[in-house]
Amino acid sequence: MFPFTYTFEREIITDKTSDQVIYTTRDILREKKVQNILYGPGFVYFNEGFPRARSNNDYLSLIDDGKFTYNENTKILTYKVKLWKLHLFAFVFLIITMIYFEGFFGKLLPVFGLLVNHLFSYFGSQGLIEEITHKLNYLS
Repeated sequence: MFPFTYTFEREIITDKTSDQVIYTTRDILREKKVQNILYGPGFVYFNEGFPRARSNNDYLSLIDDGKFTYNENTKILTYKVKLWKLHLFAFVFLIITMIYFEGFFGKLLPVFGLLVNHLFSYFGSQGLIEEITHKLNYLS
């Protein structure tokens, strides 16, 4: 269940300006229907709020906030994401399951749910930055 914050760093191997990286990141987030995107020189920030009616079922709707920063000198794109909503949902699921189910099933299901939640959020966030860096390095 911990940590609530993940940080991913990827190198951009092509010669891209900070604006090109930021605009590509912003466009990919728009494709995923993220609504609250702020961007400026060297960063893209998104916050989905809680609760929010969503038109898509992407895991990004459960993210508290995420921030992409690009250092043009080192060519490193950094993605820092806070996932407290996803973990809060899993914790509530754990408590409800432990109250209403007894025995082996009541103890196995919540632990399995927390493990799946942690893996889902970690690999989902990692997949997002991989998608962005792939587009920057190889497709544009």
